[in-house]
Formats: sequence, C-alpha cells, structure tokens
Amino acid sequence: MAVHSEIPVNGTSMRGTILEPERTMEIVLESLRELVVYELAVILIREGDDGLRVRKAMGPLARPRLIGFAISLRERPDLERLMAEGMPRLFDTSADYVDTYAELLDFPEGHSCMAAPLIVDGVPIGLLTLDHTACGVFSPEIVRFIGLISILIAVALVQSETSLSFRKKAASLLAERNRLLDRGADVFRDLAGSSGVWTRVLDSLRLVAATEAPVLLLGETGTGKEEAARAIHRLSARAGGPFVALNCSALPASLAESELFGHEKGSFTGAQGLRRGRFELADGGTLFLDEVGELPLEIQPKLLRVLQEGRFERVGGEKPVSVDLRILAATQIELGRAVDEGKFREDLFYRLAVFPIRLPPLAERGDDVLVLAELFASQLRLRSGWEKLRFTADALRYLAQRSWPGNVRELRNVVERAAILARGEAIGPEELAAGDWAGCGDEDSGRAFGYGEDEAFAEGEVLSLDEGQRRHIARVLARTGGKIYGKGGAAELLGLKPSTLQSRMKKLALERGSFTAG
Repeated sequence: MAVHSEIPVNGTSMRGTILEPERTMEIVLESLRELVVYELAVILIREGDDGLRVRKAMGPLARPRLIGFAISLRERPDLERLMAEGMPRLFDTSADYVDTYAELLDFPEGHSCMAAPLIVDGVPIGLLTLDHTACGVFSPEIVRFIGLISILIAVALVQSETSLSFRKKAASLLAERNRLLDRGADVFRDLAGSSGVWTRVLDSLRLVAATEAPVLLLGETGTGKEEAARAIHRLSARAGGPFVALNCSALPASLAESELFGHEKGSFTGAQGLRRGRFELADGGTLFLDEVGELPLEIQPKLLRVLQEGRFERVGGEKPVSVDLRILAATQIELGRAVDEGKFREDLFYRLAVFPIRLPPLAERGDDVLVLAELFASQLRLRSGWEKLRFTADALRYLAQRSWPGNVRELRNVVERAAILARGEAIGPEELAAGDWAGCGDEDSGRAFGYGEDEAFAEGEVLSLDEGQRRHIARVLARTGGKIYGKGGAAELLGLKPSTLQSRMKKLALERGSFTAG
C-alpha cells in the first residue's frame, strides 16, 4: 500500500508516493507474471557476506513458511558464483542440481528452474528465482529477458528501502516536533482546556499523530471528537492532504456503499456518471468516520478489506482502486457491547481500535468550562459591534455550576445565544439561562424555553433518562413544526448535529412526521 508522506521544507511541503518495500516486491512479481509463466517467484535479499534470506514469495506454489527462509552461500557455492558473475542462469535439474527450496517444497525431477542476481552499481544485493513444475518452460529468450528486468527490480528495491529509511527518520522528527509543541499552539485552537484529564488527551493526540496508526475516539456527543480528529490530521505527515469526514449514522444502508466507495456509470438506476466515494476523495490524507458504530453491518466487511489491502471496487466496477489514507474513527456507543450483540464485526473493531482515546465529558473537566466559554466569547468579539462582549461574575458562577449534559457543543450554543440576547455586551446568568435550551428535564430549563406551567415536568416526577430526553425532544420538535435542519431547527436548538438528533429520535421512537404542520 502506497504511503503519501508529507515532509515540511522551509514552511512548505513536498508530497510524493513512497512504496513500502513489501508492496514494491508484490507489484514487481505481479507484473512479471504477466510476461513470464511461473508457479513460484522468490526474491531473496543478501544478509552479510555469506547469507540470503527470502523476503517475498508469490505464485501458486508460494507458502508462508518460505518467508524468512535462509540460505548459506558457503553451502551453495553455485549461487555465490552466479551472483559474482552477475548473469542469470537456467539450472540443469540433473543429478548434481541442488534444489534451493528442497526443505520446504517438493518439486518434481526435471522441473524448470532459473535464478538471476539482483545487482546495483556492481554490488549484489540479492537473488530472484523462478520455478515451474513443468519441464522446459523457461527458454533462453526468457532467461535473457529476466537478466534485463532483474536490473530494474534491484534498483526499485534499493529505492524503496532508501525511501522507507528516509520516511522513518522524518516520522521520528515529526514525533519530536509534536512532543515539544506547546498545548496552546494554534493546532489545538478548537481543543482549549488545561485540566489534568484534558491535557492527557492532548498528549495522546500529539503522540499518535506522528504515526500511521488508526485511532478510535470515544466519548459522549459534543465532547469534540471531530475537532480531535482534525488536530491529529494537522499534526500528521498527511497535513497537506485532504481531511474528509463522514457521519456513518446518517448513511442509509442502501446508499452507504456508494457513499464510501463510489459507483460506476450505470451501476444502478440514477447512476448517470462515475462518482468517487469518500475513500477516493481522502486519498493521500485522512478519512474520519464519525459514529462508526452506526455503520450498516453489511458494509463492514468491505471496509475491513480496504483497511487491510488499501484497495476496493466501486459499486458496479470490476477494476480495483488503490488508495492510501489514514482512518480515524469516532463513536459514542460502547463498541464492545455492539460486538457482543452482533451489531459490529469484532475483526473490524480491533482494526479500528489500535489506539483508542477517550474524550471526557465537560462535567469531568473542571474549570475548562470557563476557559472554553471565554474562547467562544473571544471568537464572537470578532464580529462587528460585539467588541464589548463579556461575562459578569454571576455568569461565570452559573457556567461553573451547570452540568452541561450536551458537553462542549451545548456550551458553545448557549454562549452564542446568550451573546445575542445581551446584544454583544455583558452576559449575565439570565441570558445564559434563557439560552439554555438543551436541558433534559429540569423545570427551569423548560420554562426558559417557553413551556407553560402545565408543560414543565411535574414537581417530584422521576423519569428515566430516555423518557426525559424523549419528552424534551418532542417539545422542541413541536415548537419547530418538525423542522430538524437549518436555522431555528430542532438540532440547532438542542445543540446537536442533525444526524445525531435523527439517530436519537430513532432510538426513542420519535417520528418527525408527527410534528410536521398539516
């Protein structure tokens, strides 16, 4: 799988495709089989002065046990001479022939066998061997052709190894840069906070960003999972590539495959042209799968395959599409439980959760509430006429005492609505309370939203969390006439993403049509 590396140079970046040595050998041997019929092709790399070790084996006769198989050149002077002469050779499988892989494979007597040294600048770096169980498969013309192509194979391998070494050094420098980066740096502009639990999150983001490991961001809705994913992208070697986000909870099963992998023209009714999916759009960068726990079960095997192989087919397509990207995922549900319930594939879970990071709810972050509120206020002060926006002392006490069940997203929405009510000047607790529409069951928040006495929750009434949320969402939907999206929609008033609200409505058995006028 190709790796797109982003190496900063004088404030800019150079992006190129670097093939892993393993993938380089795979491409070379796959291409070679289009020209030469073989049943086993093996690349051996020289180790020290007197050894060869198998690095790659392909073909119908290739077996996992071949990888790592070592050959002593002291015991195989014929191979030593072949490498010193620098010319390919068709082996005569007569009585004096030594079968290179006799310990691992049982070739018939008289089978076709040839070897070509891999040489760069006169230095032997390895050996290419080709075998076929039939006799006389490799003609002298094929031997000469392999002699020429082996030069290109050797150069490709050396370049790949050198590029890999360079990339490892660059990754090491990137990790050191991230380690020294101050938590107040611009890259963390949307992740403000200084509490101990939050600084540990930032440290984890800096650490994992310099790697290519998949990251699973865990936490309640509104805790900043997408902002954390964007920070990882900005701190990574892929910062110059695209960042593509997709909310899996908003994907109908019928459209999920096309949305992720694209489709070919005419692949289904309405497919009027080729469409690239999110994986192709994110090629060379980062794909963020939000609410990945909601991904339709039937799509999960194909996602797993892409993560493993870096290739997929578009809907209606036959040719594989190769992509190189990093996967970041997020979920607010317990994926382990979803695995136990058969709603999420266990192998996909372990593939995504290489490096899990939990984002704590705002209630666990102490004075970060005040830090974030001031951040949001500072952003609002950039608006014309809002330069005097500030919090009163009572407002700060109100902010510190609230539990914030909607987390950072709720806080941002409450501050902005309160700023509107304060006309860009002093925000007091009254403006904050009047703007606090995301509560889930207390009487004061109900009245602040405009509920009458009979609509507020009865004094002493004890509700389950689901029922409290159900009633509150229902009242908001009634107020908006069933409108979910856009300005004044239920999602905005509740401080939720529209897709998150729809997911919650589905869970609570709330039908949008029940609240639509007419």
